[in-house]
Amino acid sequence: MRAVITGGSGFAGLHLAEHLLGQGYEVILIDRPAADARALEHLRHQVKLERADLRDFGLLRKILGDARPERIFHLAAFSSVVDSFRHPRECYSTNFDGTLNLLEAWRELQFDTRVLLVSSSDVYGRPGEAEMPLQEDSPLRPASHYGASKVAAELLAVQFGLSHGLPVVRVRPFQHTGPRQSPDFVCSELARQVAEIACGVRPPWLAVGNPDIARDFSDVRDIVRGYALLLEQGRPGEVYQLCSGRAVSVGALIECLSAMVPMPIEVRIDSARARAGDCHAMWGDPAKARAETGWAPTHELRTTLSDLKSYWEGRVRENAVNAAEHSARGGIGAAGQRSAVL
Repeated sequence: MRAVITGGSGFAGLHLAEHLLGQGYEVILIDRPAADARALEHLRHQVKLERADLRDFGLLRKILGDARPERIFHLAAFSSVVDSFRHPRECYSTNFDGTLNLLEAWRELQFDTRVLLVSSSDVYGRPGEAEMPLQEDSPLRPASHYGASKVAAELLAVQFGLSHGLPVVRVRPFQHTGPRQSPDFVCSELARQVAEIACGVRPPWLAVGNPDIARDFSDVRDIVRGYALLLEQGRPGEVYQLCSGRAVSVGALIECLSAMVPMPIEVRIDSARARAGDCHAMWGDPAKARAETGWAPTHELRTTLSDLKSYWEGRVRENAVNAAEHSARGGIGAAGQRSAVL
């Protein structure tokens, strides 16, 4: 079975590639020409990487035509809520136009495959606690350009299914985390700081935004397993939530991570890290996905956070070794010039 993953060298994309390889798939990754592919070095002999911006219809059509996959996992996205306010045109062009190009190329090529469109829980915006847990039929009230662009991409999938019979399954994952996640996301940023404390390169205090905010966190390895199950067993035209079904506060994340180091850790509130207007608590209900695929999370949150902390400890040690080697060379760059940056 041949699978294409768009956004394949990203955080979830790589975890999905590892899962599919373990299931015997042939895996082709599509990612932006400028995307950093160092994270997939361990897979470079097992996957094929195609460089393409999904907004380039001609190139995308050629790649899909050459690959002729049986399965397509569409993960590529402009995924930053904060940056979507700074760069709305890029957000919409990537998430809407890129999805349109993918579906239109698929329609023109007319090969027999299924597509999983990965949306986001951000399509719900800022619901009140009386609306919890969120369901697949909860109102869509996106509060960011990112969320709105995901709603638009979902409507494209619905329209292509109704008009052209393309079997698209939609999924709305809630927050997920795990090894290799960017520190732009709260779990990874907290784990990075705790890892630096454990390695002695940071004083024992954490900078956090609002510790009372609570979200529905899952392990990325559970989420990508859900993607694979939904593409096989989900009903085309339907949408499914993947989540734990409970909200965990940032404060509880801090307590869990702090218990993994021997020294007490001080928490310092940094208002610059808080997002104005965030709803206090938000969680979903995975019952529909569970009923139709048997999916359920298998990773305890503490295990996920421990794995994430271990990942960052490895990065801290690697950086220390690189800095020491650089210092031993006298800070001389490849061109014979002394570098100003370690």
